[in-house]
Amino acid sequence: MAEINKQEKPQQKIITFPRALREMADNGHPHICFSLTGAQAKETDEELERIHLYIPPGFQVSDGANFNSLELGLLNAAEMVRNRESGTKASQVFSGKDKQVMLLKGMEEIGAGGSTGALAAYKQGIAFNPQTALAFESVNLRQFSFAFTLVPESKEEAEDARRIEGWFRKYLYPKTDTGFSLTYPPKFKIQFFQGESENKFMPMIHDCYLAGVEATFNPDSNAFFVNGQPTAINIGLSFSEAKMLTRTDLYKQSGSDDDPQYDYSRPGSFQGT
Repeated sequence: MAEINKQEKPQQKIITFPRALREMADNGHPHICFSLTGAQAKETDEELERIHLYIPPGFQVSDGANFNSLELGLLNAAEMVRNRESGTKASQVFSGKDKQVMLLKGMEEIGAGGSTGALAAYKQGIAFNPQTALAFESVNLRQFSFAFTLVPESKEEAEDARRIEGWFRKYLYPKTDTGFSLTYPPKFKIQFFQGESENKFMPMIHDCYLAGVEATFNPDSNAFFVNGQPTAINIGLSFSEAKMLTRTDLYKQSGSDDDPQYDYSRPGSFQGT
């Protein structure tokens, strides 16, 4: 955190809140850092470079995968027919109940069996085995939420709180140069730190878009500082990861199977718009 301590100008480009977090971070205190990434991060050359805040309690990460049911029965039956020996008729591939149920299933598929085929199967006490299996489809795009309470203890910290709220809100929005096209908003890099190094005990997050900002000014009172600044701001942030991840996006390939380790180099993060 030495870089942070160098910034002592009134309009510093690196903000920590509270300001006491600077010294705490130098002594290894855990904290969270938000910065912009990608080509559009250059927009902030004259503004904020990054913001360091305390880690809010109860941070939650939800990963999920999507599966669909896939009926393999007809596919396996068709494969058996294709692989039959030369000269063997399709009707000879199956025998016994399998032959009867495949006949009924075939009639059903071409719309010829109707209720007659179903009744025949019912009387014989047989049914087609769909051989249903789960087929992987995709993983969910991850979302992350943070809630911060900014309670300034000085006019300087009150100004820091104002700039923090405005910075997040500003870069949720896209830009427009004409009335017909929008330029994507920049993506955010979210990092958990232990001192100056990323905290290996906390999750690794890829580049995100800021999807929601909620700010509550003076949540517990109607008190203001003498210059009109609120005495507290609650900020809620919702982020959506910019791409669907695979295992190689998250974990080092050199790690052993029984000791997965996050790859904090963020391989494959989108660095464009």
